[in-house]
Amino acid sequence: MAARLPRTYPAADITGHVEDLVLNCPDLAGFLDDLTAFCADQQAYFSGNVSCGITVLRTSGVPDVAGSDEATHILEATQSTNREGPGLAAALDESMVLVPDLRAEERWPSFIEAAAGQRVLSVLAQPVPLDGVAKAGISFYSLRPHGFGREAIVSAHALAADASKGLRLVLRIAQLREAEHNLRTAMADRSPIDIAVGVIIGQERCTQDIALEWLFRASRSRNMSIRDLAAEIVASAGAAHPTRIHFGE
Repeated sequence: MAARLPRTYPAADITGHVEDLVLNCPDLAGFLDDLTAFCADQQAYFSGNVSCGITVLRTSGVPDVAGSDEATHILEATQSTNREGPGLAAALDESMVLVPDLRAEERWPSFIEAAAGQRVLSVLAQPVPLDGVAKAGISFYSLRPHGFGREAIVSAHALAADASKGLRLVLRIAQLREAEHNLRTAMADRSPIDIAVGVIIGQERCTQDIALEWLFRASRSRNMSIRDLAAEIVASAGAAHPTRIHFGE
């Protein structure tokens, strides 16, 4: 865990800095890396030498994790992999988690072991409010027991609130980019699918809607992607025994 010096900051600057992070690094991974480094620096004013990690839970894919240093990234990844830990609990329960001394803690055995390996002795985790079903937790780690007093808790709560503003925006940008990628992929796949539908119409003398329905059903029953199945149909169209799609599939 890298040493951090306490530094004074005006509260009004936090929101502005988070906005700058969004503008300078709108992709999710880069934003989370910069955000954790920034929050660790800010929290150092109240807690001394601390590090910061964050875990973001979305409906699609594995959780997104980041840390202000490599050791903290390991702790966040451990929580994500083993589905237990204070940051994950804060995110899922949407409530603060304070562990004054990890040596006396019995919850989250895998996390406790990883934290001991990084010499972390106390943790403060706060939920980060997000839109929809997405959830996130931001955690601060100290190398000393009882590393987070009342002022540190207030500061962490404020940082989580300000982080949520930027994170919500970055998540929306990420969702738009993912939607654009999916649309481009679908458009790229459309030609072979359209040709395959035409082949089915010619084979079965059915309507386009029925042909498309058969194609979807067959892809599910054969556990194949629609594109792969369409390519197989198109490739075999001129063969002696072409691939045929039947309503019963």
